[in-house]
Amino acid sequence: MKTPTKPATLSGRCDPDRNLHLAPRKAFTLLETIIAIGLVSLLMAGIYSAMQIYYRLQVDSHDDIERVQIARVLLRQITRDIQSVVFEEQDSISEEESLDESEEATVVDLESSMTSYTNGLVGTETDLLLYINRPDRELNYVSSQELVSFSDRSSDLMIVRYFIAQSGMGGISSQIADQYSTGNSSDPVGLVRMAGDLYGLSTAIQEGDENGQISAAKLLAPEASAIRFQYFDGLTWQTEWDSNQLNSMPIAIEITLTLITANDQDDVASKPDDPYAAGPTTHRMVVAVPVAEPFVAEAGL
Repeated sequence: MKTPTKPATLSGRCDPDRNLHLAPRKAFTLLETIIAIGLVSLLMAGIYSAMQIYYRLQVDSHDDIERVQIARVLLRQITRDIQSVVFEEQDSISEEESLDESEEATVVDLESSMTSYTNGLVGTETDLLLYINRPDRELNYVSSQELVSFSDRSSDLMIVRYFIAQSGMGGISSQIADQYSTGNSSDPVGLVRMAGDLYGLSTAIQEGDENGQISAAKLLAPEASAIRFQYFDGLTWQTEWDSNQLNSMPIAIEITLTLITANDQDDVASKPDDPYAAGPTTHRMVVAVPVAEPFVAEAGL
Protein backbone atom coordinates (compact mmCIF):
# COMPACT_ATOMS: atom_id res chain seq x y z
CA MET A 1 0.00 0.00 0.00
CA LYS A 2 1.44 3.36 -1.13
CA THR A 3 1.67 6.20 1.24
CA PRO A 4 0.61 9.69 0.01
CA THR A 5 3.52 11.91 -0.99
CA LYS A 6 3.87 15.55 0.05
CA PRO A 7 3.35 17.97 -2.87
CA ALA A 8 6.52 19.64 -4.06
CA THR A 9 6.93 23.34 -3.33
CA LEU A 10 9.38 25.92 -4.59
CA SER A 11 12.08 26.39 -2.11
CA GLY A 12 11.92 29.70 -0.28
CA ARG A 13 8.77 31.07 -2.03
CA CYS A 14 6.41 30.31 0.80
CA ASP A 15 8.90 30.30 3.59
CA PRO A 16 7.64 32.85 6.12
CA ASP A 17 10.84 32.80 8.11
CA ARG A 18 12.92 33.93 5.15
CA ASN A 19 10.66 36.93 4.40
CA LEU A 20 11.21 38.18 7.90
CA HIS A 21 14.95 38.43 7.34
CA LEU A 22 14.71 40.62 4.10
CA ALA A 23 16.30 44.07 4.56
CA PRO A 24 13.96 47.09 4.09
CA ARG A 25 14.32 49.16 0.81
CA LYS A 26 16.60 52.18 1.21
CA ALA A 27 15.61 55.78 0.08
CA PHE A 28 17.68 58.07 -2.19
CA THR A 29 20.80 59.44 -0.60
CA LEU A 30 21.48 63.18 -0.41
CA LEU A 31 24.09 62.92 -3.16
CA GLU A 32 21.68 61.14 -5.49
CA THR A 33 19.03 63.80 -4.82
CA ILE A 34 21.46 66.64 -5.60
CA ILE A 35 22.58 64.95 -8.82
CA ALA A 36 18.97 64.40 -9.89
CA ILE A 37 18.09 68.04 -9.23
CA GLY A 38 21.15 69.19 -11.18
CA LEU A 39 20.29 67.02 -14.18
CA VAL A 40 16.71 68.27 -14.18
CA SER A 41 17.95 71.88 -13.96
CA LEU A 42 20.30 71.34 -16.91
CA LEU A 43 17.49 69.80 -18.91
CA MET A 44 15.13 72.70 -18.17
CA ALA A 45 17.86 75.25 -19.00
CA GLY A 46 18.49 73.52 -22.32
CA ILE A 47 14.79 73.52 -23.17
CA TYR A 48 14.50 77.21 -22.23
CA SER A 49 17.54 78.15 -24.33
CA ALA A 50 16.19 76.24 -27.31
CA MET A 51 12.80 77.96 -27.01
CA GLN A 52 14.46 81.38 -26.65
CA ILE A 53 16.61 80.84 -29.76
CA TYR A 54 13.56 79.67 -31.70
CA TYR A 55 11.61 82.73 -30.58
CA ARG A 56 14.41 85.13 -31.55
CA LEU A 57 14.75 83.49 -34.97
CA GLN A 58 11.02 83.83 -35.53
CA VAL A 59 11.07 87.51 -34.48
CA ASP A 60 14.07 88.27 -36.71
CA SER A 61 12.43 86.54 -39.66
CA HIS A 62 9.25 88.51 -39.07
CA ASP A 63 11.24 91.78 -38.91
CA ASP A 64 13.01 90.98 -42.18
CA ILE A 65 9.75 90.21 -43.95
CA GLU A 66 8.10 93.33 -42.54
CA ARG A 67 11.00 95.52 -43.64
CA VAL A 68 10.86 94.17 -47.19
CA GLN A 69 7.14 94.91 -47.31
CA ILE A 70 7.63 98.44 -45.95
CA ALA A 71 10.44 99.13 -48.43
CA ARG A 72 8.32 97.86 -51.32
CA VAL A 73 5.41 100.14 -50.39
CA LEU A 74 7.60 103.23 -49.86
CA LEU A 75 9.64 102.78 -53.03
CA ARG A 76 6.49 102.16 -55.03
CA GLN A 77 4.94 105.38 -53.68
CA ILE A 78 8.05 107.45 -54.45
CA THR A 79 8.32 105.87 -57.91
CA ARG A 80 4.71 106.71 -58.67
CA ASP A 81 5.27 110.35 -57.71
CA ILE A 82 8.51 110.65 -59.70
CA GLN A 83 6.86 109.26 -62.81
CA SER A 84 4.02 111.80 -62.42
CA VAL A 85 6.31 114.84 -62.61
CA VAL A 86 5.44 117.51 -65.15
CA PHE A 87 8.16 119.58 -66.79
CA GLU A 88 8.11 122.34 -69.36
CA GLU A 89 11.40 123.11 -71.00
CA GLN A 90 12.19 126.80 -71.22
CA ASP A 91 13.10 128.59 -74.41
CA SER A 92 16.69 128.20 -75.51
CA ILE A 93 19.05 130.66 -73.91
CA SER A 94 22.52 131.77 -74.83
CA GLU A 95 25.62 130.06 -73.53
CA GLU A 96 26.69 133.16 -71.59
CA GLU A 97 23.37 133.33 -69.75
CA SER A 98 23.47 129.61 -68.97
CA LEU A 99 27.02 129.95 -67.59
CA ASP A 100 25.99 132.91 -65.45
CA GLU A 101 23.00 130.99 -64.07
CA SER A 102 25.10 127.90 -63.35
CA GLU A 103 27.63 130.01 -61.44
CA GLU A 104 24.91 131.71 -59.41
CA ALA A 105 22.97 128.51 -58.72
CA THR A 106 25.56 126.77 -56.59
CA VAL A 107 23.17 125.82 -53.79
CA VAL A 108 19.79 124.19 -54.22
CA ASP A 109 17.17 125.91 -52.04
CA LEU A 110 13.99 123.87 -51.74
CA GLU A 111 12.10 126.40 -49.63
CA SER A 112 12.36 129.15 -52.23
CA SER A 113 11.66 126.68 -55.02
CA MET A 114 8.34 125.73 -53.45
CA THR A 115 7.15 129.34 -53.70
CA SER A 116 8.35 130.14 -57.23
CA TYR A 117 8.42 126.93 -59.30
CA THR A 118 5.42 125.26 -60.90
CA ASN A 119 6.98 122.25 -62.65
CA GLY A 120 9.98 119.96 -62.65
CA LEU A 121 11.87 118.77 -59.59
CA VAL A 122 14.39 120.08 -57.09
CA GLY A 123 16.44 117.64 -55.09
CA THR A 124 19.42 117.14 -52.82
CA GLU A 125 20.90 113.99 -51.33
CA THR A 126 18.36 113.92 -48.50
CA ASP A 127 15.42 115.94 -49.84
CA LEU A 128 13.28 115.61 -52.97
CA LEU A 129 10.70 118.12 -54.19
CA LEU A 130 8.38 117.13 -57.04
CA TYR A 131 5.76 118.99 -59.06
CA ILE A 132 3.31 116.36 -60.25
CA ASN A 133 0.09 116.18 -62.22
CA ARG A 134 -2.46 113.89 -60.57
CA PRO A 135 -6.23 114.31 -60.88
CA ASP A 136 -8.32 114.07 -57.77
CA ARG A 137 -10.01 110.67 -57.44
CA GLU A 138 -13.43 112.18 -56.87
CA LEU A 139 -12.82 115.11 -59.25
CA ASN A 140 -13.88 117.59 -56.59
CA TYR A 141 -12.22 120.92 -57.31
CA VAL A 142 -12.68 124.35 -55.79
CA SER A 143 -11.42 127.75 -56.80
CA SER A 144 -8.17 129.03 -55.33
CA GLN A 145 -10.13 131.55 -53.21
CA GLU A 146 -12.19 128.75 -51.65
CA LEU A 147 -9.27 126.60 -50.49
CA VAL A 148 -9.76 125.78 -46.81
CA SER A 149 -7.45 122.80 -46.19
CA PHE A 150 -4.64 121.11 -48.07
CA SER A 151 -6.94 118.22 -48.88
CA ASP A 152 -8.89 120.58 -51.16
CA ARG A 153 -7.78 120.75 -54.78
CA SER A 154 -7.92 123.69 -57.14
CA SER A 155 -6.28 121.85 -60.05
CA ASP A 156 -4.49 118.64 -61.00
CA LEU A 157 -1.10 120.09 -60.03
CA MET A 158 0.38 119.11 -56.69
CA ILE A 159 3.57 119.64 -54.70
CA VAL A 160 5.11 116.50 -53.17
CA ARG A 161 8.17 116.51 -50.95
CA TYR A 162 10.06 113.62 -49.31
CA PHE A 163 12.52 113.99 -46.42
CA ILE A 164 13.54 112.46 -43.09
CA ALA A 165 12.16 114.29 -40.06
CA GLN A 166 14.78 114.75 -37.35
CA SER A 167 15.00 116.99 -34.31
CA GLY A 168 17.75 119.56 -34.29
CA MET A 169 17.91 119.84 -38.08
CA GLY A 170 16.00 123.12 -38.16
CA GLY A 171 13.13 124.17 -40.37
CA ILE A 172 9.98 122.20 -40.98
CA SER A 173 11.84 118.89 -40.55
CA SER A 174 12.65 119.65 -36.91
CA GLN A 175 9.12 120.84 -36.15
CA ILE A 176 7.55 117.70 -37.57
CA ALA A 177 10.04 115.55 -35.64
CA ASP A 178 9.19 117.34 -32.40
CA GLN A 179 5.52 116.60 -33.01
CA TYR A 180 6.07 112.83 -33.26
CA SER A 181 8.96 112.42 -30.82
CA THR A 182 8.13 111.95 -27.13
CA GLY A 183 11.65 112.26 -25.73
CA ASN A 184 14.70 114.44 -26.13
CA SER A 185 16.35 112.10 -28.60
CA SER A 186 17.78 113.55 -31.79
CA ASP A 187 17.37 110.30 -33.71
CA PRO A 188 15.42 110.37 -36.99
CA VAL A 189 11.66 110.07 -36.56
CA GLY A 190 10.97 108.57 -39.98
CA LEU A 191 10.21 109.30 -43.62
CA VAL A 192 7.77 112.15 -44.19
CA ARG A 193 5.73 112.90 -47.30
CA MET A 194 4.40 116.44 -47.62
CA ALA A 195 1.74 116.80 -50.30
CA GLY A 196 -0.83 119.40 -51.18
CA ASP A 197 -2.40 121.55 -53.83
CA LEU A 198 0.14 123.56 -55.80
CA TYR A 199 -1.49 126.91 -55.10
CA GLY A 200 -2.50 126.17 -51.51
CA LEU A 201 0.80 124.70 -50.32
CA SER A 202 3.00 127.25 -52.09
CA THR A 203 0.89 130.05 -50.60
CA ALA A 204 1.25 128.59 -47.10
CA ILE A 205 5.03 128.41 -47.51
CA GLN A 206 5.22 131.93 -48.88
CA GLU A 207 3.17 133.30 -45.98
CA GLY A 208 5.13 131.30 -43.40
CA ASP A 209 2.17 129.19 -42.33
CA GLU A 210 4.06 126.48 -40.43
CA ASN A 211 0.92 124.86 -39.02
CA GLY A 212 -0.43 124.46 -42.52
CA GLN A 213 2.77 122.82 -43.70
CA ILE A 214 2.77 120.43 -40.75
CA SER A 215 -0.85 119.47 -41.46
CA ALA A 216 0.12 118.67 -45.06
CA ALA A 217 2.94 116.38 -43.89
CA LYS A 218 2.39 112.72 -43.11
CA LEU A 219 4.78 110.31 -41.39
CA LEU A 220 4.94 107.34 -43.74
CA ALA A 221 7.31 105.01 -41.90
CA PRO A 222 9.05 105.43 -38.52
CA GLU A 223 11.26 102.51 -39.58
CA ALA A 224 13.03 104.73 -42.15
CA SER A 225 16.20 106.14 -40.62
CA ALA A 226 17.79 107.56 -43.78
CA ILE A 227 17.06 108.20 -47.44
CA ARG A 228 19.47 109.20 -50.18
CA PHE A 229 18.77 110.49 -53.68
CA GLN A 230 21.11 110.65 -56.67
CA TYR A 231 20.38 112.02 -60.12
CA PHE A 232 21.76 110.58 -63.36
CA ASP A 233 22.44 113.07 -66.15
CA GLY A 234 23.44 110.49 -68.75
CA LEU A 235 27.12 110.34 -67.81
CA THR A 236 27.52 110.61 -64.04
CA TRP A 237 25.46 110.58 -60.87
CA GLN A 238 24.82 113.99 -59.31
CA THR A 239 23.98 114.76 -55.67
CA GLU A 240 21.81 117.81 -56.48
CA TRP A 241 19.40 118.73 -59.24
CA ASP A 242 17.32 121.77 -60.12
CA SER A 243 15.37 121.19 -63.32
CA ASN A 244 14.47 124.86 -63.77
CA GLN A 245 18.03 126.11 -63.44
CA LEU A 246 19.46 123.29 -65.57
CA ASN A 247 16.48 123.43 -67.96
CA SER A 248 16.40 119.64 -68.07
CA MET A 249 15.29 116.61 -66.11
CA PRO A 250 17.54 113.79 -64.89
CA ILE A 251 17.33 110.59 -66.88
CA ALA A 252 16.98 108.51 -63.72
CA ILE A 253 16.84 108.93 -59.95
CA GLU A 254 18.44 106.47 -57.56
CA ILE A 255 16.67 105.96 -54.22
CA THR A 256 18.56 104.35 -51.32
CA LEU A 257 16.36 103.69 -48.29
CA THR A 258 17.69 102.57 -44.90
CA LEU A 259 15.30 100.83 -42.51
CA ILE A 260 15.66 99.91 -38.86
CA THR A 261 13.40 98.27 -36.29
CA ALA A 262 11.00 100.86 -34.92
CA ASN A 263 10.94 100.97 -31.11
CA ASP A 264 8.45 102.51 -28.75
CA GLN A 265 9.78 105.89 -27.66
CA ASP A 266 8.67 105.27 -24.06
CA ASP A 267 10.69 102.05 -23.81
CA VAL A 268 13.92 103.31 -25.35
CA ALA A 269 15.22 104.88 -22.14
CA SER A 270 14.04 102.10 -19.82
CA LYS A 271 15.21 99.09 -21.87
CA PRO A 272 18.80 98.33 -22.87
CA ASP A 273 19.76 97.73 -26.47
CA ASP A 274 18.70 94.31 -27.72
CA PRO A 275 21.84 92.38 -28.78
CA TYR A 276 19.70 90.14 -30.97
CA ALA A 277 17.99 92.99 -32.84
CA ALA A 278 18.47 93.03 -36.58
CA GLY A 279 20.78 95.71 -37.93
CA PRO A 280 19.86 98.37 -40.49
CA THR A 281 18.95 97.14 -43.96
CA THR A 282 19.41 99.07 -47.20
CA HIS A 283 16.97 98.96 -50.12
CA ARG A 284 17.83 100.50 -53.50
CA MET A 285 15.81 101.35 -56.58
CA VAL A 286 16.56 103.27 -59.77
CA VAL A 287 13.56 105.07 -61.28
CA ALA A 288 13.51 106.26 -64.88
CA VAL A 289 12.07 109.74 -65.41
CA PRO A 290 9.59 109.61 -68.33
CA VAL A 291 9.72 113.33 -69.17
CA ALA A 292 13.51 113.43 -69.43
CA GLU A 293 15.10 114.02 -72.80
CA PRO A 294 17.17 111.09 -74.09
CA PHE A 295 20.90 111.54 -73.61
CA VAL A 296 22.87 112.06 -76.82
CA ALA A 297 26.66 111.85 -76.67
CA GLU A 298 28.72 114.50 -78.42
CA ALA A 299 30.23 111.88 -80.72
CA GLY A 300 26.78 111.18 -82.12
CA LEU A 301 26.10 114.79 -83.07
